[in-house]
Parts: sequence; structure tokens; C-alpha cells
Amino acid sequence: MKNTLKFMLAIALSAILLSACGTSDESKDSGTDKDKKVLTIGTEATYPPFSYRDKKTNDITGYDVEVAKEVAKRLDMKPKFVATEWKNMFTSLDSKRFDLVANQVTITDERKQKYVFSDPYTVSGGQVIVNKDNNDIKSIDDLKGKVVGTTQGSNYAAEAEKAGAKIKYYKGIAQVLTDLDVNRVDAAMNDQLFILTELKKTDYKVKAVGEPFNKNEMAFAFRKEDKELTEKVNKALEEMKKDGTLKEISEKYFGEDVSE
Repeated sequence: MKNTLKFMLAIALSAILLSACGTSDESKDSGTDKDKKVLTIGTEATYPPFSYRDKKTNDITGYDVEVAKEVAKRLDMKPKFVATEWKNMFTSLDSKRFDLVANQVTITDERKQKYVFSDPYTVSGGQVIVNKDNNDIKSIDDLKGKVVGTTQGSNYAAEAEKAGAKIKYYKGIAQVLTDLDVNRVDAAMNDQLFILTELKKTDYKVKAVGEPFNKNEMAFAFRKEDKELTEKVNKALEEMKKDGTLKEISEKYFGEDVSE
């Protein structure tokens, strides 16, 4: 009888242990699977046509957003966009608030020291913007001693400083243009594609002057340790270029292929 009870007790204990192990493994696998399915993406959501909120639905949309969504789809992952001010974008990436940045991030030598980039999905250039009544500033060469409005952390701040301008920082491009509209700053700088597509839709009394002063390549930005994710994203981008999907998204927003 005692032996029988001991045998039954041993079986019960084994079952409990196996059950506990199974629960632990399932929980771990479930969490890992969940992490794999969600791709968190940092973006401003205030920078049309690249990243902005749809006025009807309030959903984040735009060129960068659609490219990122398509990439996530090809990686069999669910995209989750995290609206973030540009000045906090890279510190949020550092703190792992999201996996990558999709916000027309220009590839620069300085940024490459700390981050890794995908292959470029946009090629463009910067251009100077002034008030419509301003006839003194005709190009980037005329910015010496002038006050240029820009968003904090923007690569245009470095370009403006290089031209000898004084910098005034703002939360977003809308605030920059608002002050430029009433001459609180002398000029601004922005992407040529933004100027061609979005600036003409606004009521700001501003204009673009001069030729594009540089050639920029924009890409997704990742933490350096996330090289495996970067490679997967690059593979998806390559497929999108080959099958015409990237060109299609580009033409939807700009009327031409700006991906290369």
C-alpha cells in the first residue's frame, strides 16, 4: 500500500513538474512570437507628405509610413508607429522605444558613427525658403548672418550654420513656417520634395529660392546592434524596387520615382 501511494505521488509530482515546464516554455515562446510580429517604428507624424496624420481618420500615413508598412508586411510583421518629436527621435531609438526610424532620415557620416542605415528609399536635395516679400535672399549663399528656423536635430541646421546663419529651433515645420510667414525668422530650409508637394498647398506667404544645394539619401535608421533586422529590411526594399512597389508608392505621393 505504501509503495503504491509512493508510486502515485511520484507520478503526480512528475505531472506537476512537466506541466510547469510546459507553461514556462509556452509563455516564453508566445512572448518571442509576439515580439517578432510587431515592428515598432518611430516617426514624426507632423511632416507631410512623408509622415502625417490623416485629417479624417487621425491615422498616421505618408510616403515613409507606406514604405515602412510594406516592408513590415514582407517581413511578416505588424507595423506599430510611435509618434515622436524629431528632437527626441534618436534618443528614443537609443532607449529602444522603437526598432527603427522612418522619417526621411538623411544618411550622414556623423550619424553613421552611431547608427546603421538601410539602403536609401528616397533621393532628394535641400532648398531655402523665405517670405514672399523677401528679395534679398536668393540662395543658400545669402544666409550669412541671417536667422534660419529649423527643427532641432535636423541636418538642415548644420547646413545653415555652415552657411554662416544663426539658428532658431522649433518643434516642427509648421511652427517654422508660421514664424517665417510673419518674418520672425529670415529663412528656413527643407526637403525639395516637401516644397514641391506640400508647401504649395498651404496659405503661408513663403517661397522657395535657389537651386537644391545638396543631394541627400534618406533611409531607415537602426541601432548598430540591429544589423540582422537591417539586412532583412534591405532585402524587402530590394524586392520592392525590383517588383515596382517602391516606385508605385513614390509616384502616388510625388508624381515621379524619387527612390533612386
